[in-house]
Amino acid sequence: MTVRFLFLTFVEMKFSDILGHRAVKDALIDLADHGRIPHAIMLSGPSGIGKTLLARTFAAYVHCTDRRDREPCGQCRSCLQHASFNNPDTHFIYPIVKKDKITLSTDRIEEWKRMLTEYPSMQPEKWLEIIEAGNSRPQIYVNDADYIVQAEAMSNYASDHKFFIIWLPEKMNLQAANKLLKVIEEPTPGTVFILISNEDDKVLPTISSRTQRFNMSPLSREEIEQYLMSRHGMKDYQALELSKLAEGRISKADEIAGFSEEKDEFEALFRDIMRNAYAKKLAMLRILADRCASFGREKLLRFLDYMSRMTRENFIYNMKMPDISYLTRSEEEFSRRFSPFINHGNVEGMMNEIGRASNDIARNANGKIVMYDLFLLIIALLLRKPR
Repeated sequence: MTVRFLFLTFVEMKFSDILGHRAVKDALIDLADHGRIPHAIMLSGPSGIGKTLLARTFAAYVHCTDRRDREPCGQCRSCLQHASFNNPDTHFIYPIVKKDKITLSTDRIEEWKRMLTEYPSMQPEKWLEIIEAGNSRPQIYVNDADYIVQAEAMSNYASDHKFFIIWLPEKMNLQAANKLLKVIEEPTPGTVFILISNEDDKVLPTISSRTQRFNMSPLSREEIEQYLMSRHGMKDYQALELSKLAEGRISKADEIAGFSEEKDEFEALFRDIMRNAYAKKLAMLRILADRCASFGREKLLRFLDYMSRMTRENFIYNMKMPDISYLTRSEEEFSRRFSPFINHGNVEGMMNEIGRASNDIARNANGKIVMYDLFLLIIALLLRKPR
């Protein structure tokens, strides 16, 4: 059987091209087919599992004028508009950083199209990079709420249904959320809100309670394996190993596959750091700190994330809980000997210090100083006895 997955651009937007989530897809299709589309829907679940792809395809399906076999046809005028991000009855709202003349989501529409095209699994950190957010925290502001209220009151262009797809409603500030309460609860006929949330517990309860919720779970290991083989051309044994690390997320699978050589580099570097820290080889640790600093901020943040994961996995391995341990074969070889040094007495301290270093690097602190200080702290933590 040939398996196809949806990756970059949509030539034909199809539910079958979206990995997993069969039950949710069927439920949405049934709502459309039987004319029971609710006025507000929330798709909730971890980032990078395909929620935005599903929201876009659902809107295309509803708008399609020639549905076939529970799929959008991909050929009608409406489907072609969806494929090029230009359907006039579909509005996207997403967090931005206000600056200069940028006050609305639509002021970032070109960046948004790039995000949908290049990063369809919708990693929030990629959006931060694209809009150059720096240390600012993107929000959905009341300006966008005003835009929604005005656009919602206008007549539809070509369809009986008008969609407002709101990405990350948990980023909506209180003023914007309060402005939208009435329109989400009592929209004009044919208006549909789709909220796509990575952290639904942070969505204002008065907003959340007005939606029909669909909880979407991480993908299975088997689905991620299949994806890695189909999308990235991996051998079955490679996909089997790396699927353990993807946490059921397409975005994580893409990241792992895209940085497979980097992962090998990080693994070797982690081993060198821990061995030299245990041996108290300060001169070597200084050299390793300089090497880490040479990565640049983004790569160094990825390495610190790897250090955090390996610390957690070694603690789990030491506690003899293999069912929830996600180590590759080569990582496990090192962990057999190293994991006893990560225990109840130091795991919390290790995680806290790595997290603190990550925060410092994110704020553009000096990489050499931050990493060398971290390595000195690791020396003390490795020698701490279990409680």
